[in-house]
Amino acid sequence: MGSSQQPTAIIIGAGISGLSASIALRRAGFHVTIYEKSLFNNEIGAAISVPPNATRVLDRWGFDVHAHGAVPNEASRFATADDLKVLMYETYEDIGEVMGARSWSFHRVDLHRGLRELAVGEEGVGTPVRIELGREAVGVDCEKGEVRLKDGEVVTGDLVVIADGAHSKLIEDFTGNPSEVARTGRSIYRWLVSMEDVLADPDLAAQYTDRPPGFQSWTDPSNSILWVSYTCRSGKVLNNAVVHPTQPNQSDTNPWHSEAPKSAVLAMLHNFHPSLQKIIHLATEDGIKVHHLFKRPALTSFVHGRALVVGDAAHVMMPTHAAGGAIAIETAATLETLFSGVNPKSDSTAFRKRLELFDRLRIPRCNTTMLASNAGPGWLSVPGVEDEVRRFYGSGPLPPVGSIPWGAAFREFLFHHDAYRAAEEALVEAEGEV
Repeated sequence: MGSSQQPTAIIIGAGISGLSASIALRRAGFHVTIYEKSLFNNEIGAAISVPPNATRVLDRWGFDVHAHGAVPNEASRFATADDLKVLMYETYEDIGEVMGARSWSFHRVDLHRGLRELAVGEEGVGTPVRIELGREAVGVDCEKGEVRLKDGEVVTGDLVVIADGAHSKLIEDFTGNPSEVARTGRSIYRWLVSMEDVLADPDLAAQYTDRPPGFQSWTDPSNSILWVSYTCRSGKVLNNAVVHPTQPNQSDTNPWHSEAPKSAVLAMLHNFHPSLQKIIHLATEDGIKVHHLFKRPALTSFVHGRALVVGDAAHVMMPTHAAGGAIAIETAATLETLFSGVNPKSDSTAFRKRLELFDRLRIPRCNTTMLASNAGPGWLSVPGVEDEVRRFYGSGPLPPVGSIPWGAAFREFLFHHDAYRAAEEALVEAEGEV
């Protein structure tokens, strides 16, 4: 248990962003409690890519990537859907040496489990995080740091972190305005299959052998479809994600995680090479899920009173650059650096200045990444996108127009960022301004 003088933090949501924030604040000296509405009864989710800007944070925390089934991501290969003609193939096996941290792919559940272990474990820096499951937050008073739970209890923290996801119920309390989350007209099929089954088929094995692990993708531009696959769980599982125009018959009952019949996916991918369609047949009948993709206008601040917002609750991203989870972990590094040794109970002025620094650091970084992801692969070529980016990012350097996703210029821009160093430099600069 924390002492009565220890600063307290309440985190709403125990997803990747909430757990990452909890680890960071634990290490910064806070006594942290997470309120999570679910009971963690079911494994959900597919795979997630964690590039160097996030893995440098996991490395500092002592996250054991191998124990949690991480697979290196060292290549990106795009081909045409119908004839498998390679359009782009780039390897980056030296990414760890170049950027100081490697790029990994995880099953989302494995990453989540590892973060939870770091949060609640007795070992490590700071007081172990307490997670209260089945405790849904329904309201927040940002100025007072009060969170109202569904059962009527009101809890108070020196700091409140809203991390309840893209469909946040609390963002309206945070901004004071109705949520502007809206459909994009795009949805995504996700499913997992056994790599043993994939490699047993000679046609499929040819797509995944004799090359570094990473993204294997196929595009059908005539129908605006992109299929991305990569391995996770120590190479034993193949993750598949097919981004496509939302179909009229796709369920609205659960826009985040509805089942999709194989027949619907096969019909959607009728232009794809027959060998690729075998991957659909390898899925279990109820194993393909579909969820609709959303976006929201960029927030102008992530701080309100004693509350801040992180992860998908702060910036709803399309999966174009596989950046959403990584940016959430990166944000935790900023939290850890800025709030270490700062106690709002005894120095509210210093605490307020750190909140202002958090906004100064994260708004440009997170909003630029969100706008890039939501504009699509050719983001800087899309009219109006660079102007919108410049609203938040100022005159900072951007990749050249035409830079491809996961290409060298984009990797340098998005993944070489060191959030620890950026926050440390901001603290030094702020001291000079006093």
